[in-house]
Amino acid sequence: MAGGGNAIAAVSPAVQALVEQPILTVIGTKRGDGSLQLNPAWFEFRDGHFWLNSNRWRTWPKNVQRDREITLNFIDAREPFRWASIRGRLAEVIADPEHAFIDRLAQRYTGREFRELRPGEERITLKIEPVSVTGEMI
Repeated sequence: MAGGGNAIAAVSPAVQALVEQPILTVIGTKRGDGSLQLNPAWFEFRDGHFWLNSNRWRTWPKNVQRDREITLNFIDAREPFRWASIRGRLAEVIADPEHAFIDRLAQRYTGREFRELRPGEERITLKIEPVSVTGEMI
C-alpha cells in the first residue's frame, strides 16, 4: 500500500471508509526548530487527496508550506486500535476568500455554516497528496 518517491500512494477501501466518517484528523508538522507540532483538524478526502482548511496566519499551515510535508493520523472511534497514518505532500494551496470550503467542512462536522470570520481573517485550503499509508487497517 505504501508509496514512495514522487508517487501518490493508493488509499485502500478500508482507509477510505474510515476517512469518509466525520472524524477529526491529528496533523503532524515540523516546526522551524525541528520539533513536532500536532493539531486536530477537520478534513475531507476527495479525488484521492486530503483537503484541509485553516487561517493563513496559523503555524501549522506555514510549516506545511515551508516543508511541503505533513502527516495525517486517523483513529476509528468505534474500534480505537484500528487506525491509519498518511504521510502526505502539499500539492496546492488555494485561497478560500468566500469561505466556501470551510463552510462545507463545517456542514460535514456540525451541520451548519462556519462561524463569522474575524476581521482580517484569511482562510486557505491545503490539498495534500498521500505519499505513504500505514496503520492497523490498511
